[in-house]
Amino acid sequence: MPEENTNWLKLQDWIAEKIRHSEDVPPAIESHEVLQRPKPERDYQVVLENVSRGMLRIKKPEKLIRMITKSIDEQVQVTHTAMLLRNKSGDTFTLIDSVGAEGIKIPVGFIKLTLKDPLIRFFNESINYKVSFTQAVDYDKLIDSFDKNEHIVKSPALAELVKRALRQMELLKANICVPVYCGKDLSGIFLLGRKLSGETYSRQEIGFFTTLANDAAMALANTQLIQDLEDKIYEIHNLYEKEHDVFIRTSISLAAAIDSRDPYTHGHTERVTQYSLVLANELKDLPEANEYKNFIETLHLSALLHDVGKVGVPDSILNKNGQLTKEEYERVKEHPSTGSSILYSIRELGNIADEIRAHHERYDGTGYPDGLKSEDIPFIARIIAVADTFDAITSDRPYRQRSMSEVAVQIIKDAAGTQFDPIVVSAFLLAYRKGRFNLNSKIEE
Repeated sequence: MPEENTNWLKLQDWIAEKIRHSEDVPPAIESHEVLQRPKPERDYQVVLENVSRGMLRIKKPEKLIRMITKSIDEQVQVTHTAMLLRNKSGDTFTLIDSVGAEGIKIPVGFIKLTLKDPLIRFFNESINYKVSFTQAVDYDKLIDSFDKNEHIVKSPALAELVKRALRQMELLKANICVPVYCGKDLSGIFLLGRKLSGETYSRQEIGFFTTLANDAAMALANTQLIQDLEDKIYEIHNLYEKEHDVFIRTSISLAAAIDSRDPYTHGHTERVTQYSLVLANELKDLPEANEYKNFIETLHLSALLHDVGKVGVPDSILNKNGQLTKEEYERVKEHPSTGSSILYSIRELGNIADEIRAHHERYDGTGYPDGLKSEDIPFIARIIAVADTFDAITSDRPYRQRSMSEVAVQIIKDAAGTQFDPIVVSAFLLAYRKGRFNLNSKIEE
């Protein structure tokens, strides 16, 4: 071989050796094979922390399950993710949120398993055979260990249960089943298909599923408590609405029964109630109105029942065609205190007893039965006093004909500060000018 060729080959070998041992240049890869670096393992602890934080914000069990299955689908990438969630009744497990490329393509909620189904019994009853499957169960590993598990080998009944549970896992497209326990009770089962990559599940991933199941159990218990509380509140509210409706109707019927005893004032209670609600609409933003727990409702009931004490007044006095004697008038004046006594004994109406008792008090302290003065008179009673007087003046009575509305307005205006609260009178005059005291117009409540 010529010398220059020999020298050239030596030079090539020297360059190659330098390159091979250089700190800046990686060594040559033999046979042109590209060696892949292993992918860094996903930090499932961070994922768990993020999922757990999300769980705290969710109050509906189904929504919580959808969040968890979505997280599994995104982080692990499996062919199928779903959950069997125990129903509130406790005797049925419903398939929730089947997602993934091989998800079960039927309406969610259609598949239901009972406590007698083999997969449910597998987790609930295996303890009876001195073996407990309380962690994630891998279909492939269970198949492989079927003939080696001493408990399964010794118990034909357990072997049959495991076979049927495995068959049900196949039907549900579940390669991994992760039970979710609330205390000792099975509340759900995560169903996971195979990984899209075709790889087996790592120990870290199985640990991720198990921890996620434990977190889900606590979250599900909390959401169920919240759901039960909301259901109970709704039930109580619904019951209250029904009872309240019956209560209002009973009050109206009672007021109508009292009203019917006096043919001359028939409809008086209904009109006073409407007038009172008109005034309430003008006064509802005042601090005195806000002192009531429910101002409008309290006024409504008080106006409806303001004359309930007339049940103790004889018909001969109520229907007398002419002026009342002093003794008869004193008897009529007893009706506020009589009505108050009646209402005090009724738990639901005790809060309006003071309003009923005071609706004939005067702002200057010369009214009855207690001679209360100005702000000592309950605010609602001051409102009813104006409405009651307006209707009394503008309605026929046995002893006189009704007056025109304008006359009634002037009388009430002149009595501001003596018989009536000036603020209520101002509200009355404002509402009257708006046409609110025309019974043919709609009254705003």
